[in-house]
Amino acid sequence: GSTDALESRILALELLLHTLRHSSGPCILQAGPQFHYAIRQYLCVSLLKNTTSPDTTIVELSLRLFVPLIRHFRSLLKTEIEAFVTNVFFVILDSKNSTIQHKMLVVTLFDEICSDSTTLAEIFLNYDCDLSAVDLFQRIVNALGKVARMGLADATGSGTSSLQFVAGAGALRAEKTRQDHRDLRLAAMKALRQILASLHSSIVTPVTSGR
Repeated sequence: GSTDALESRILALELLLHTLRHSSGPCILQAGPQFHYAIRQYLCVSLLKNTTSPDTTIVELSLRLFVPLIRHFRSLLKTEIEAFVTNVFFVILDSKNSTIQHKMLVVTLFDEICSDSTTLAEIFLNYDCDLSAVDLFQRIVNALGKVARMGLADATGSGTSSLQFVAGAGALRAEKTRQDHRDLRLAAMKALRQILASLHSSIVTPVTSGR
């Protein structure tokens, strides 16, 4: 039934995530054109579709799969990476309909991506230095900066004082929401700090672009 089909999709995504996370980059890149074609034409398209799934597990696994893809296949998936970051990651961060959990996951994944100085440097070289591409590095920094500033006006204004007039379960929910947004802002600041650390590492140990 539908439950079996859903469980099969989840299992397939978990196996893909495990395989890509535990495979070396050079080994994957030498897998051959058929494997690369399957990654581009089937996996990337499937992941984009999965991000609109009503099942949160499917969405989260699909988002997590993007990290090993950008690390191992960024030289092969330039257009697909741009589309995924622009149409999925940025949309989740900007949308008022996105759950705080999905926003936190996207910020955490940006932190993970940016922890690798080579990947970060190549994002800048392959997109921001290419006049035909979007300024992906700049947009990532701007998106994280926007999240880090999110809700600061409410936190210092009347929004905080109004909590004392909310009683019972409503007060608990309001406090939980405020704490979740605080954690999200801190995660975005941590990701921005990671970007600075990776940039410093690139300057100290220059990387060679894989363009």
